[in-house]
Amino acid sequence: MERWYKLNLGFGLFGILIFIASMMFFKKMPLFLLPAMFGIGIIFKSLKNIYKNEQPTANKKSKKFDYSSTNRKKNHKNK
Repeated sequence: MERWYKLNLGFGLFGILIFIASMMFFKKMPLFLLPAMFGIGIIFKSLKNIYKNEQPTANKKSKKFDYSSTNRKKNHKNK
């Protein structure tokens, strides 16, 4: 399996665990509905990524700026 497929599958299973754990404590404290809905959101997002075979965008390497000591001294003196 591909790396991102495995990662999304893991997130989906984690979302299911959050949902089940939250629903077990829901009767004692209704505030546990919030993490349950969060778990459902994780499940839907991971299933959508698996279905559409979406992968994260490739990161472009940022250009390294040349901060030499002479440039810093010039900017510091002008200010």
